[in-house]
Amino acid sequence: MSTNRLSTECFQQACPICGRAVRIELNLKFKTVVCNHCGGNFSASGQNAIVASSSSLPGRQGRKVDALLLKSNRLLQSGKISQC
Repeated sequence: MSTNRLSTECFQQACPICGRAVRIELNLKFKTVVCNHCGGNFSASGQNAIVASSSSLPGRQGRKVDALLLKSNRLLQSGKISQC
């Protein structure tokens, strides 16, 4: 049994909106991409651009932010709120 996997080269860049790492395919270099965490749009730089920061949210606050982002994403997908 053989597995055919397409090898895609990627880079990581921090979303300028939520700060989370986003894995981006190289063919999207310099194009507008969407963060899979918060849904924000930004331009892909084409370089690994993850910056370590000491200003990350503490555990409890980070979990609250993640929960709110998940809830808003679900509401957007359900059509109950506007994307504007």
